[in-house]
Amino acid sequence: MILDGSTTSGPDGGTEKEVVILLSDMVRYTQITEDMRPHEIRDFIVEYHRNLQKIIQVDECLQEIEPSAGDGAIAIFERREGECGKSGMCIRALQAAINIACAVEDGLIPPTRIGLFLGDIVEVLLGGKTMRFGASFAVSRRLEELCGYFGTTFLMDKEVAFWQTDESGSLVCIGKVTPKNFNHPIHVYSLYKPGIHGCSRDLDPGMIQQFISMKNRAIELFCGNSLQGIRPDFPMAREKLEEAQRFFVEMTGREDIASDRILTYIRNMPYPSEDFRKIGMKVNETTGESMGTRILHLSNELLRAMDLEFYQALVVDTDWERHFKLEWRKKGDVLMRINEPPNGVYYLDSGSVNALDENGNLVATLVAGNVFGEMAYFTRKKRRNATIIANTDVVVRRISSEKLNMLPVIKKIFRKIAGKRKRQAL
Repeated sequence: MILDGSTTSGPDGGTEKEVVILLSDMVRYTQITEDMRPHEIRDFIVEYHRNLQKIIQVDECLQEIEPSAGDGAIAIFERREGECGKSGMCIRALQAAINIACAVEDGLIPPTRIGLFLGDIVEVLLGGKTMRFGASFAVSRRLEELCGYFGTTFLMDKEVAFWQTDESGSLVCIGKVTPKNFNHPIHVYSLYKPGIHGCSRDLDPGMIQQFISMKNRAIELFCGNSLQGIRPDFPMAREKLEEAQRFFVEMTGREDIASDRILTYIRNMPYPSEDFRKIGMKVNETTGESMGTRILHLSNELLRAMDLEFYQALVVDTDWERHFKLEWRKKGDVLMRINEPPNGVYYLDSGSVNALDENGNLVATLVAGNVFGEMAYFTRKKRRNATIIANTDVVVRRISSEKLNMLPVIKKIFRKIAGKRKRQAL
């Protein structure tokens, strides 16, 4: 690793450099050009690359951006003479990305995604042409691809973000992620300001700053911060991120896709995996089965109640899962008390709970995959028939009475489970 942004000569005569790679790609290029004739595609691409070149030349950027694989483009930002350290090239690279993002927002060029990465490359002169090599290109490509997943125009690694000055207050941590086929995580950042990422040009910068502060705190709780002794705290991260999401919706009228991705991850993986602190969240790989699929696999009650209507509701139309709210409970917590009116039906995601009768005697121990709390909705008294106490730390998913009445098929499933339990009790 070259620490000062300088260059060295490699053993084969090539030149090793630490640079910032800007790699861009047009969104939906195939769909845009599928009905074009070859000369129309040529003219379209030539105009696109000319515009890209003009866009990043503003603000004294003075940087070449080269076509790569048709609709792709790449720019290499090196340390300039007189610049000290890495800050200059990182700032110029981000400014180029901002310029492109603004041009997309203004409709000057088609939607374009950008990955920015600070890393090492080797340049070799081959046949009169400069060839560049290095794993850094693969990382910047993956950052560009992750833009689609997180709903951003551009993403950068932690190093590019660290060396920012004027834009440092607009930086947002997206998360610590390990992309598919990578064996190491990337701390991913982007930038939110008027005119970028769903924030209108006339939006109050103070409101954006408030959102940035809320979201960065939530992501810190999600990822953890070993330097500050903060362990990943999914319950608190979920709470803070939902607050930030609500604020963003009030501010812009739309959801922040990047926040929704983390919330979805927590819904599917409500507690950190053993290697989470090392690799963060895995992206572009299965991050856990949907709740509906887990219910099919784990709950005997639902398997016996299953028919085509239920399969459609549980596995195909999975919007109902959002109505089950995650709750984290400690060992010894009372989740419900006998003879109380019902306040929801529970799905036990992890851990175990004990069901006690009115005399405090153990009736049953329920484990992950079990449903409980449904009986009170289908009895004459409409009261809880057991006290449920957490036997371990548990994660449950609870659907409220109000939401349950909005989902007749789900309620029908719980009615069948309740009926089965009544028959077993006879």
